[in-house]
Amino acid sequence: KQWYQRRVAITAGGIGVVEFMAAGIIPIAHNSGGPKLDIVVPGTGFLAATAEEYSDHVIRVLEMTDEELEGIRERGREHVMGTFSDEAFSTVFIEKCVNELDMDLRWIEEFDAEDEERLEEFSD
Repeated sequence: KQWYQRRVAITAGGIGVVEFMAAGIIPIAHNSGGPKLDIVVPGTGFLAATAEEYSDHVIRVLEMTDEELEGIRERGREHVMGTFSDEAFSTVFIEKCVNELDMDLRWIEEFDAEDEERLEEFSD
């Protein structure tokens, strides 16, 4: 049975956990940083902070049926590919740029003649 245990937070963002999940490996990751915030979500793997929690999760994974394991693998792949893929990052980046641009355009539209006079006085 294929599983991945990460006891120490080597990368605070958790890119290693994302890579393993994309490859179909079930993570048992430290309950901190990126894995805790948005990488290992319910049904995609396990989080642990103590030796007892790690051992409980390892035993749980080893006792799972092939169908249960495949379900976790598939949910993990879908989650990381939908959240952390180049396409997902591009979509979020573009949305944020458009939102910022929209805010800038609204500011320009709200800029009136009185504001322009004050700006001219300031620049003199």
